[in-house]
Amino acid sequence: MGIAMIPDSKTLQAIVNLQQQVSVICPLQPTLAEDINLPHMTLLQGRFSHIAAVRELIYDLQKYLQQIYLKQPEAFNFHQLKCIYKAPGWYFLQPNPDTIGHQAHQICFNALKNIMVLLECDRQKNMSGYTTSETSNYKQYGYRYIEQDFCPHFTLGQTLNRSASGKIDLWMQSTQQINIKGRFERITLYKVGDFGSHSQSLMDLKIGV
Repeated sequence: MGIAMIPDSKTLQAIVNLQQQVSVICPLQPTLAEDINLPHMTLLQGRFSHIAAVRELIYDLQKYLQQIYLKQPEAFNFHQLKCIYKAPGWYFLQPNPDTIGHQAHQICFNALKNIMVLLECDRQKNMSGYTTSETSNYKQYGYRYIEQDFCPHFTLGQTLNRSASGKIDLWMQSTQQINIKGRFERITLYKVGDFGSHSQSLMDLKIGV
């Protein structure tokens, strides 16, 4: 399962449209949409041994974010997305520095790190392209983006064809900033699908007014 922050509907559609444009250059997986494979910013992802604790964390996180929103609603806004490459084959949309994302990730990790478990199939995962610390994170928790390795982002998609994706690299160089801006409006607990996708919402709670 995963825990994520979800932007407003207009932003969701803009990211879906952007992936469609990029996929003309080089197909990306999974195919994003507003009803399945939802564009999202993952806070934590993994297997959890105590589901009740995860659900309790979601409600606690909502209360925390609501309090921040009432004092600093602008902290939920993002802009100036940059398209970046992350091995092996991933393209991310990275927002301006997002302290809310880092704080929310830390809350999730602190609350759930002791109930994150790995199966043998997780241990067999191909971790080529991971940094040393990302590899250590995955072997211990089943997720590579933990604490200092956490980087707020929307996943645009993955291609394993690096020769074809060179065309995306050229596009990235000419488009340093993506004209997409928005605001985080919801947090979700979701079922993780293929390519780490947001395949199904198990809990969906609103942030803000």
